[in-house]
Amino acid sequence: MRNRLSGAAQVHAALFAVALLFSANYIISKIAMRSIDPFAFAWIRIAGSALLMNAFLVRRGASDRRPPEVPRRQLVMLAFLGVVFNQLLFLGGLALTEAHAAAILITTIPVFALGAAIVRGSERPNAARVGGIALAAAGALLIVGGHGFASNPQSTLGAVMIVVNCLSYALYLVLSKPVLEHLPARSFVRRLFTIGTLLMLPFAAPALLRQSWREVPLSAWVALAIVIVGPTVGAYLLNVWALARAESSLVATYTYVQPVLATILAAMFLGEHLRPVIIVAAITIFAGVWLAGRSSGPIPE
Repeated sequence: MRNRLSGAAQVHAALFAVALLFSANYIISKIAMRSIDPFAFAWIRIAGSALLMNAFLVRRGASDRRPPEVPRRQLVMLAFLGVVFNQLLFLGGLALTEAHAAAILITTIPVFALGAAIVRGSERPNAARVGGIALAAAGALLIVGGHGFASNPQSTLGAVMIVVNCLSYALYLVLSKPVLEHLPARSFVRRLFTIGTLLMLPFAAPALLRQSWREVPLSAWVALAIVIVGPTVGAYLLNVWALARAESSLVATYTYVQPVLATILAAMFLGEHLRPVIIVAAITIFAGVWLAGRSSGPIPE
C-alpha cells in the first residue's frame, strides 16, 4: 500500500512539475523575447531541443528506426503542424499578447482536437460535444474580441495567432495518433523536432539574420537555455514518464492547472492584471472543455 501511494504521489508530483514548467514557459519566453526576435527564438528553441534529444534519446538501436509503414511525407506534414506552425504561431502570439490570456487559450486544444476528430470521422458528434466545442470557440473569440475592444491591435493579432496555433496543434494530435501505433513516442517526437528544425529555418532565417546578437543580454541567453532544458526537453521527458504510469485523462487534467499558475506567475513577474472579459472567457472555455470532454474518451497523447 505504501509503495502504491508513493508511486501515485510521484506521478502527481511529475505532472504538477510539467504544469509548472509549461506555465513558467510563458513568463520566461516573454522575458527572453524582449531581446530576441520571436521567430529566431522559436528556431533556436527547436534546434536546441532536437540536439539534446538526439544526444540523449538515441540509445534504442534498431527499435528506434522509422518503420516503413510511416511515410516520410507524413512525418513532414506532422512536423509542420506540431512543430513549425505550432512554435512560430505560439511564440509569435505570446510576444504580442498577455501570458495569462495565452495560457487560457491553450486549453482549447483538446476541444479543437475533438472537433477535428469529428470532422475526420474518428469521433461521433452529439449535442454535448458540439455544444462544448461551440462554447470553447466562443470563449476564444471573446478573448480576441476583448483585445479589440481595448483598442490593442497587437494583442488582438497575438490572440488570433494563439488560436490558430491551437487549431494547428489539434490537427497534429488527431493525425499523429495512427502514427504512434507504429512508432515509439520518444522516437516520434525526436524525429519531429529534427525535421522541424530544418523546415522552420526558411521561416526563421530573416529573423536570425537581422537579429543583433551582440546586443542580446546574458539574461536572455539564460532564459532561452532554461526554456530548452526545462519546459521543452525536461517537461517532455517527465510527461512521457507519467504517461507510462497514469491514465491519459489524468495527464490531460493537469493542462487546466496551467492557466492558474501562469496567471499567478504573470502577475508576479510581468505585472499583468486580469480584466473582467478574460475571466468570463476563461469560464466559458472551461465550461466548453468540460461539456465536450465528459462524454469523450482519452484525449490524444
